[in-house]
Amino acid sequence: MIERKAEMRFNAMFAELVGEDALNGVSRKDVPEGFRKTVDDGWTCDERGAWLLRDFLATYHGSPEAFIDVTGYEAAVNGRGVPDLDLTIRGKALAVVLARRGVAFARAALYQLNAHHPDHPPAIAYVTINELDLDDEDIDDGIVYEANVTFVAAHDGERPYLGDLDAVSGSALAAIDSAECQQPFG
Repeated sequence: MIERKAEMRFNAMFAELVGEDALNGVSRKDVPEGFRKTVDDGWTCDERGAWLLRDFLATYHGSPEAFIDVTGYEAAVNGRGVPDLDLTIRGKALAVVLARRGVAFARAALYQLNAHHPDHPPAIAYVTINELDLDDEDIDDGIVYEANVTFVAAHDGERPYLGDLDAVSGSALAAIDSAECQQPFG
């Protein structure tokens, strides 16, 4: 079994854009409405050993055989954009809200994985925040960001989904380990 250190890690871009202090007090209330069902529906493990969120798997239309490894398949099924259509803010404030939503969803989903499948391999949720490149010159009230959350498990014989977070320079990136999500997420 692969072991991982249990702490949230992030790259320099995430630290600069969001910062750890902005995540204080993140709770289940920060989980976007659309992701609450995903958390409640829980996880399943397929015949290849892929750990998949049931709700995401139900809407995924790709083939597992199209991937060279289980990790890539998990990332394809378990990766989604953080809902933001209800937000009208821009700039750093938007990035902070998206980070809080992504981290809250990640922690709630990983807690469910731990609670219902205690023998699962270590899993990690990656929260990424990127600046949108908008061609609309009329937008002058701040930078627009988008965020994504992707879940993968560690599999013996497979490379990690992402190795060195600091090597990722084009996105603000945080990684939440399943080992830090042992307690109920309030």
